[in-house]
Amino acid sequence: MSQNLQYSAGFQNRETQYHVNVNIVQFQDSGSYVLFAPALEVYGYGKTVKEAKESFNLCVVEFFRHTEDKNTLIKELTRLGWKILGSKNKRTYQTPEFSELLSSNKDLTSIINTKSIRTYKTEVAIPA
Repeated sequence: MSQNLQYSAGFQNRETQYHVNVNIVQFQDSGSYVLFAPALEVYGYGKTVKEAKESFNLCVVEFFRHTEDKNTLIKELTRLGWKILGSKNKRTYQTPEFSELLSSNKDLTSIINTKSIRTYKTEVAIPA
């Protein structure tokens, strides 16, 4: 398993981005590596950690692209427990604490209770 698990997932369609750190839970399921960001409810899968990271990055980009296209980003992040502060021009984003996610996300609770996991934080870019 790779020791260098830090990486950045970016959204490339906008000039301005906000960068936030999200918790990642890494585990194996049916022979595949899985990366799960409970604060976004986004998964990435692969036969190797590298493939799982690539899949995860694509899914993060698609999450932001889709919510941006549908004009639902703020609504979706709020539903996921994020705190969005400030005006449109000076917005800040706060991810939910991992302990909050444990109490509110049944998928995360199940993973923690049934899998051998590794957790870390990674930076993702949110379109402004």
